[in-house]
Amino acid sequence: MEVDLSTGILIDKDGIHRDSDSILLMMPFLSFPWNILGMLALLVPVFIRDFCYKIFARNRGDIWKGVKKVTGMGDTMMHEYRGSILGLPEKEPMPPSWGFGDQETSSS
Repeated sequence: MEVDLSTGILIDKDGIHRDSDSILLMMPFLSFPWNILGMLALLVPVFIRDFCYKIFARNRGDIWKGVKKVTGMGDTMMHEYRGSILGLPEKEPMPPSWGFGDQETSSS
């Protein structure tokens, strides 16, 4: 089964949210300034937010490479969260670029 991580999905008490809504509705749980930015971004019309979200999603790999070069930040390892991500096959190996690289080499 092919895995499609091209969009974010949030399921909460209010229903199912996708694209920019899924990301922005989680931002109030982050620390300053992200919580404020998320609330402000929700004021932008959905069609504009989703258009920008889809452009970002298509280019996130290149964007993240640039961010890592500028900030020196490393990769986020997703092994411990795998069970919380819907739609991932349990036994199939996932691409290292998704944060599922070799645990031994990524923790050093």
